[in-house]
Amino acid sequence: MNKKWIFLISVLSISAATLVYFKFFDEKKSRVSYQRHTVKRGDLKVFVRASGTVQPQNRLEIKPPIAGRIESVLLEEGTTVSKGRILAWMSSTERAALLDAARAKGANELKEWEDLYKPTPVMAPLSGLVIANNIRTGQTVTQQDILFVLSDALLVQAKVDETDLARIKKGQKALLTIDSFPAEQVIGSVSHIAYEAITENNVTVYTVEVKPAHVPDFFRSGMSSTVDFIFAEESNVVLVPNESLLKENGKSFVYIPNPEKESSPSKKNIEIGLSDEGFTQVKDGLAEGDVILIQKIAPKTKQSQSGGPFQSPRMPSRR
Repeated sequence: MNKKWIFLISVLSISAATLVYFKFFDEKKSRVSYQRHTVKRGDLKVFVRASGTVQPQNRLEIKPPIAGRIESVLLEEGTTVSKGRILAWMSSTERAALLDAARAKGANELKEWEDLYKPTPVMAPLSGLVIANNIRTGQTVTQQDILFVLSDALLVQAKVDETDLARIKKGQKALLTIDSFPAEQVIGSVSHIAYEAITENNVTVYTVEVKPAHVPDFFRSGMSSTVDFIFAEESNVVLVPNESLLKENGKSFVYIPNPEKESSPSKKNIEIGLSDEGFTQVKDGLAEGDVILIQKIAPKTKQSQSGGPFQSPRMPSRR
């Protein structure tokens, strides 16, 4: 083969390799796009989330002082009572039998026995809310039966994983969301952290009590709740979506439009602060109203997935 043919084959090989490179480069370039986003201000809350249940702080079951029959019930569930208030009147088994016999003899006989043999009151031993009323007039009861259940206050008991317990402090702010009333958020604070752990589904958890600042009317014992323990929050700060943040050499940056070359955005170094699941606070480098670009990378083509000498370089890792 003469020198002329060798030169021609070399030129064709170089041209083919160049075409392959630029074809791949164009395909690689087409996989990257950018979405414009206008920077805004907002509030940021960093929290630990746990599930909980509405429970009485002190649950008291009221049983009858004697066995007998309920003559009258003076209140229903949901009533707030003070210590010493009479909740119901009842007759002992003996009094109930005497009144029944007197009633058979007439109204005068019945009134005479009612004046002589007074009924027994069932009284509230503490101030609180009646959360259960298990009796009705005429019902026969024993001294083991539970007539009423009182609670001095309703709170939420949350189960916190031991790995999150270090971030929970007494007096810490918490937001309560009852599952059946998702639009009603209640502010509370941590009132007690258990000293002894319990195991649920092979996970070690601690019971943390959260006391609402105000107990709403829809609170009921046994309701399921979501508890967000707030350990950091900022109001009216500059925020960017987490997906827009990238890191390089230990520094955070975002992409911004390049007025000179639209297809090649510029990097903007920023100082960041708190982050939640969706947004991150920007302390310096961006202002409200600035436009940033969120990088979107489409799925790779078969050619690019096969690797080889033209494999695309790694992009900076996202936060």
